Amino acid sequence: MNGPMKDWDAMGSDWRGQDVPKIDVDALRAEAGRQGRRLRIMLVLETLLAAVMVVFLAWVALRANAKPVESWVAGGLALFMIPYQAYIVWLRRREWSEAGLDVHALIDIERRRCTTTLHYWRFGMYSAMGLLLTLHAAMWIAMYWGDGTELAHDLLNMQVGAAVTMPFVGLYGVRRSRLARERCQRLATLAEQLR
Repeated sequence: MNGPMKDWDAMGSDWRGQDVPKIDVDALRAEAGRQGRRLRIMLVLETLLAAVMVVFLAWVALRANAKPVESWVAGGLALFMIPYQAYIVWLRRREWSEAGLDVHALIDIERRRCTTTLHYWRFGMYSAMGLLLTLHAAMWIAMYWGDGTELAHDLLNMQVGAAVTMPFVGLYGVRRSRLARERCQRLATLAEQLR
């Protein structure tokens, strides 16, 4: 009877003697602090830029010599940007601060930040594509419905401007999403180690 107990004791001491991967809490806290600062700076800058753009678009839409298409498109964009930016701020509402969190909560908030970043870029790209398709559809409707050649020309110019900038923004979004996915996987590994 004593033999099997010695095996269990040996196995228990071997198990307790294994190297357990350690999580560098200070490094995680520093990284979360950097991510939090960057998030706060970007969110404030983005909100300020959105406010400037809304004022500029309202000015374009309300000018005395503005073409009707300029008024409609600029006014529509200004009205679209207000709820869009409000939604982005609402998305980030629980990710503003990481101060005073324990390790589990710190990993959780960082994982939420990564997930929100992925959602942000996906939502932004689909919104931009929807806007571009709306301009494209309006151009075709203007071309085939009455004498809309000037209107179609104006809408085409707007699409060309968007088509020039969209690939750059899209590539940046793909890069940010890839980095967020990699970070999310790394944080999932850390969370698994804590269990």
